[in-house]
Amino acid sequence: MEAVHIVIDMLYDFIDGSLACMNAQEAVKKSVEYINKHPRQKVLYVCDCHPLNHCSFKENGGIWPVHCVQNTRGGTIHEAYSKIGTTANRPGKTNTFYKGCDSNKEQYSGYEAVSDGGINIFNAAKGLANNKTIIISGIATEYCVRETALDFAKNGFKVTLITNALAYVDHQGHLDTLMELEKSRIKIIQLV
Repeated sequence: MEAVHIVIDMLYDFIDGSLACMNAQEAVKKSVEYINKHPRQKVLYVCDCHPLNHCSFKENGGIWPVHCVQNTRGGTIHEAYSKIGTTANRPGKTNTFYKGCDSNKEQYSGYEAVSDGGINIFNAAKGLANNKTIIISGIATEYCVRETALDFAKNGFKVTLITNALAYVDHQGHLDTLMELEKSRIKIIQLV
């Protein structure tokens, strides 16, 4: 059985919006390139999906600007994913999972993200990857990517990160996080 590819928060607010991250355009390009080179790997998408009164927003006492609000362009998956060669690996109702939907709860990790149909991503990943191997691309290394990778690893999954398919808030923070994750037996690879 092929590994499962989890794409984390490749959303416009993290690419060119209110919380635009470094290397975001390149991360999207490399992630899509990887998916197209591995058409048999199933792809699952994790999306921040905040209500306007979310606790993480500065206006509500949090540390972040307003981002990835439900039903806005900023909370939409980058259009490059809708052009992936294998139709089943494009974002859709059955393979898109949402986090950060509760206004009172910060949720960096995608491990407990839920689809519109009420399916948890960890159950979907477990069902698709018999060898419990997942590949991760996404945004941002120091936050959502880190927490998701650690949660999957803690729960028995073999996790691989594609470094040049990641975007980050701070370059040094990205490098430090990769070193930390490698010590947690998370595999780090780079696409050539």
